[in-house]
Amino acid sequence: MNSSDREDRPTFELDDDGEAIGIRVVDARQPGAAFARSRLVDVELVRCDLSGCDFSEAVWQRVQLVDCRASSIELQQSNLRDVIFRDCKLDDANLRLAHLHRVRFDGSVLTAAEFIGGQLEEVGFDGSDLAGTDFSNARCRAVDLRGARLDGLRGIGALSGATIGVDQLFGLAPALAQALGLEVHQPESR
Repeated sequence: MNSSDREDRPTFELDDDGEAIGIRVVDARQPGAAFARSRLVDVELVRCDLSGCDFSEAVWQRVQLVDCRASSIELQQSNLRDVIFRDCKLDDANLRLAHLHRVRFDGSVLTAAEFIGGQLEEVGFDGSDLAGTDFSNARCRAVDLRGARLDGLRGIGALSGATIGVDQLFGLAPALAQALGLEVHQPESR
């Protein structure tokens, strides 16, 4: 569905069935709103403030967030399929136990986000800031971390099979050594 095919709305609201289908919302300010167990299909959210919103156990399919502020958004146990986050602020986002399939985070800030116990399949983080993000116990397949800032990642052992760039390897070396139980020592002076 193209942007022009979506119904424009001034605020993000669910219908009586807890769904939002085929809508485009621009400049909505709804921090802290509750949308748990909702279903979003063919939705585009542009320049919206969704900070602290509760989308736990939600199902998102073909959803785009563009230039949205979603600090501390609750997406735990959600199911995201064919979703794009472009230039979004998602610091402290809770994606624990979430299932992400064909999801892209392009140029987004995910500092201290939590993907703990999540399932990530065909997920990309191009140009995104993942500093301090926690991937503990996540299961990853075809995760692309190239172009992302990876300082202070936690749960790095769960990223087995992920793709990184050569330029990122040196910065990850201490965390990789720790995850593998390697001891790193300075050479002794002679």
